[in-house]
Amino acid sequence: MTEHERPSAGSRETGALEQTSLTRRRFLVGGAAAVGGLALGGDALARVVIRERAGARSASAATKIKRGGTLTVGSIGSTKDSMDPNLELSDMDLQRNFNFYDTLTYFPHDSFKLQYGLAEEIDLSAGATVATIRLRKGVTWHNGKDFTADDLIYTMQRILDPKDPHAGLLKSVNGKAIKKIDTHTVRVGLNFPDAIFAERWYVPQLSILPVGFDPKKPVGSGPFKFKSFVPGQRSEYVRNENYWQSGKPYLDELIVIDMADPTAQINALLSGQVDAIDSVPLNETSAISKRSNLKLLTSNGGYFQPIVMRVDQPPFNDNRVRQAFRLIVDRDAMVKQAYNNYAAIGNDMPSQADPAFPDMPQRKQDIEKAKSLLKAAGQEGMNVTMTTADEGYGLVAGAQVFAQNAKQAGVNVKLNVIQPSVFDPKFMQWTFTQGYWGNKPFAIMWSLLYAPGGIFNETHFNDKQGNQIFSNALKEVDPAKRNAKLKSLEEILYNRGGHIIHTFRQTVDAYNSKFTGFTPDKSTGWSLGQYRYKEVHLA
Repeated sequence: MTEHERPSAGSRETGALEQTSLTRRRFLVGGAAAVGGLALGGDALARVVIRERAGARSASAATKIKRGGTLTVGSIGSTKDSMDPNLELSDMDLQRNFNFYDTLTYFPHDSFKLQYGLAEEIDLSAGATVATIRLRKGVTWHNGKDFTADDLIYTMQRILDPKDPHAGLLKSVNGKAIKKIDTHTVRVGLNFPDAIFAERWYVPQLSILPVGFDPKKPVGSGPFKFKSFVPGQRSEYVRNENYWQSGKPYLDELIVIDMADPTAQINALLSGQVDAIDSVPLNETSAISKRSNLKLLTSNGGYFQPIVMRVDQPPFNDNRVRQAFRLIVDRDAMVKQAYNNYAAIGNDMPSQADPAFPDMPQRKQDIEKAKSLLKAAGQEGMNVTMTTADEGYGLVAGAQVFAQNAKQAGVNVKLNVIQPSVFDPKFMQWTFTQGYWGNKPFAIMWSLLYAPGGIFNETHFNDKQGNQIFSNALKEVDPAKRNAKLKSLEEILYNRGGHIIHTFRQTVDAYNSKFTGFTPDKSTGWSLGQYRYKEVHLA
């Protein structure tokens, strides 16, 4: 089952709701992202060093790596699959985008230190109200045409179309204040201070497209070129011999086959029909580990499935109740019972890989203190319904663990397990429920999940102090000063947020050992090494 983000709707408009279940998944594990986080550190010299090092790695690897071969991947897809990255709604779309297109920026596998892709520099004015984007030279589209500023401007205007489901990802961009400075430079006026402007561009939904892009005859700049595409069945691509990253990709061909469900994925891998699969159910890992020709790829990417308490509705509008519930949960039991030990203990704050993640006391189960808080709130012996669904491994099991824990504090939790098709479209409406979210830089996470109007603000969190701090953080171009502000926002969530982030679940994928180059992703947590098949080659 794909596990990516919940969409939702600060405005609760009908169109937004209709896209909720799919959009949510995309931002989840990945994951996908919309609003920023860590800064591009360093000055112009640092930027040059980054580019030179990247080129050196490619050249060195090219002399040692075995080239050729076809990689076949099995992933869950549907007839709604699309080659239009700006309309991406699924994991299947995600991996197509990563391999056919490029973004201005991206995150490496091991950190949230933003790297440049199709951009060479993104500079912000004092106060972060104007962004100057200098584009990489020497990049060509799959049809042989040069990549220029006109393509970036076209892409921005296309995404800013109100009909585009991801227009909110560029909400800081003033569409009337985009100016071409020269062939490879664009200046962008911003609607509000946005110090995290560069980070917004790492998500594949913001892949850069050529002027006049036609999804029926797709052209990109990525490592693989189009061969064929049948929605719901398969996608085929061939090596882009003119890719701007010297020496990559190493494979001759890439095939992605649509699968109906995780069982079909597992069977296809075991039978040799496919070479790799994403999002292996955690109870199926043993079957794969027993095969000498197969390997598991485990990533500690910060994926979390929080217990969700709506702070605008009783009883959770009382922070004493929320704090009591945080103290009720047995986090060790969550790791062992809900996730079969494929998880690490959480501390009620997201984005643990972010430099702004604070060192707060690890919250542990404390039943007596929880009882005291509930008594003070007039909620002794309370009854509450938790609505959940079998959306991903560990979700229902986690709800069951919490219900058992709650009995010790005199709280009766009734589980309402419903179908995903009902659960997803209404996830913003449940008073007490669960979520599932992929890792992102914390500033992006705050903007999406905790700011008023955030499209995934399922707890309906609206903290006056936090809102002001975040607004000030967006004006702060200096990374260290900005991270200090963001750290205080994490502490606010720790003390009075609406999420119980009890664990960070690992992402587990699998592949045939005749291939290598798959890298565990510690930053975004996206499957199969961010689906970056340009790094994969024959062993």
